[in-house]
Amino acid sequence: MPDSDVVSLLRAIARTGRGARGWTRPPWSATVRAAESVVIDVAAESGLVASHDAAGNLWLIDRAAPPTGLIATGSHLDTVPDGGAFDGALGVATALDAVARLRAAAIPGRERLAVIVFADEEGWRFGTPIFGSRVLTGAYGPDVLDRLDADGVRLGDACPPDPFAASGGHRRLAAFVEVHVEQGLALTPAGVPLGVATGLAARSRLAFVCDGEANHAGTTPMTGRRDALVSAARLVLAADESARAEPGAVATVGTLVVEPGGSNVVPGRATGTLDVRAPAPEARDAVIAAITAACPGVVIRPLAADDGVRFDLAIRRALHTAAGADAIDLASYAGHDAGVLAAAGIPAGMLFVRSPNGISHDPLETASDDDCRRAVAVLTAALAELVSPDRGVESAAGAVDA
Repeated sequence: MPDSDVVSLLRAIARTGRGARGWTRPPWSATVRAAESVVIDVAAESGLVASHDAAGNLWLIDRAAPPTGLIATGSHLDTVPDGGAFDGALGVATALDAVARLRAAAIPGRERLAVIVFADEEGWRFGTPIFGSRVLTGAYGPDVLDRLDADGVRLGDACPPDPFAASGGHRRLAAFVEVHVEQGLALTPAGVPLGVATGLAARSRLAFVCDGEANHAGTTPMTGRRDALVSAARLVLAADESARAEPGAVATVGTLVVEPGGSNVVPGRATGTLDVRAPAPEARDAVIAAITAACPGVVIRPLAADDGVRFDLAIRRALHTAAGADAIDLASYAGHDAGVLAAAGIPAGMLFVRSPNGISHDPLETASDDDCRRAVAVLTAALAELVSPDRGVESAAGAVDA
C-alpha cells in the first residue's frame, strides 16, 4: 500500500489507467474508481473518511468534521485521452500528503481539513468541463444530462442518477487551495519551482455544425458544390486569425468529425468543438463574434463558459509567505475547479508546480520529485495558517485582489 508521500502516491496513482501511449481515466469509469481506491486507502491511514456526493465528487474528511467551515484542498483524477500522469493527480497527491502531515502533527483545527477529488474536471467526453464543481455551485443545469458522447451514450446514463442533489455542497467550504502542474513554460525561465496563481482567464467552449450536401467526389463539379469540410476549414482559419488579432487571446478547434466520411464522397456535414480564451470576457467575446461573422451559415452554440476569476488575496499571500523566493505570480489560461469555487464566492487559490518542458495533457507532462515535495511544504504551511484558530478563516480569507 502506498504511503502519503507525494512522490509515492503519484506513482501509485499512475499505475491506474495507463495505456500504450498515456493515461486515460474517463469520468465515472472503472479506471477512475481504481485511482480513487488508491487515495481512499491512503486517506484512511490518516483517519479521513471517504464518501461520494451525488455528483460523483469524492470527499475525504474527518469523522468530526463540522457541517461548514472546511479548509479544503484537492483536484481531480480523471484525464484527457492519452494524457499525462500529473494533471489533476498532482493536486490530489499533494493534498493528501499535506493534510496527513498536519493531522500527524495534531494541529488545532485539523478536523476542518478536507481533501476533495472532483468529478469530470476535463469534460472531454460530454462537453462538460469542470462538471463536479459546477454542479456543486449551480453553474450547470439538468439540461446537460442530455448531452451525448462520441458513442451516443447520454451523460445522464453515465453519471450518478441525480447529480444535482449535490448542488450547494460548496457552502461547506471556508477556503480551497488547489495544486496543479504548470501548463506552460513560465517557471523554468524564471528559475523558480512554483507559481502562485493570480487568476484564471475568461474561456468558452463551443460546438459548431457546418452543413453541406454529400455527393460523389468524382462526378460533382466544383461549381455548385456544398462541401461542409470547406466551411469547417474556413472556421479553423477564422479562429486562428481572430485570436491572433486580439492581444492575449487563443482559439483552438480541438475536434472535427466529417460525415459521411468516405474518401470518394463530398462531405455533407462537419461538426467540431471550438475553445476560446482571453485575459478578459470582453476580449474572449470579441474573438467569438469575429469567428461567427467570418462564417455565415455555420451554427455555433455554447457548451460552457466562465468569465475568469481573481484568486483570494489572503490565500495568495499565505502561499507566497510559505514559498518565499521559490515562487512568482502566475496567471492561468486553463479552467480549474478552484476557479469555479472562486466564482461562486468561496475564497480560493492555486499553486503551480514547475513543468520543465512546458508540456501538458500529454504523457511527456512532468514535474521533478523535489519540486513536488516543495509544493507539499508550501501547501502544508498555507493550510496550517488558514485553519489556525488564532487567525480564523474569516480573517485569513475573503479579500480578493482588484
